[in-house]
Amino acid sequence: MFDSSSSTTGGRIRVTTPGIPIKCWCVERIKELISKTNLNPYRWYYRCRYAPQRKVPIEGFLTKNENHIFKWVDEAFTDEIQQLDYQV
Repeated sequence: MFDSSSSTTGGRIRVTTPGIPIKCWCVERIKELISKTNLNPYRWYYRCRYAPQRKVPIEGFLTKNENHIFKWVDEAFTDEIQQLDYQV
């Protein structure tokens, strides 16, 4: 079985979800976008619709957006295939 995991990048914790994400923990739907960076040009990714625009209020504090869903599409499809393989 696949569990959610997290990784640390530059002091930030990024929570990942197995498979293709549909909704973020903040209940916003996921958007599919194309990277325009030099490091990953034209690479498709999933991103929470809410995170790029605003900071999220939690218990009266404004938090940074690093913990919203972000996942490369190719990695999401690989996860989905592995989950299906496990079920079969």
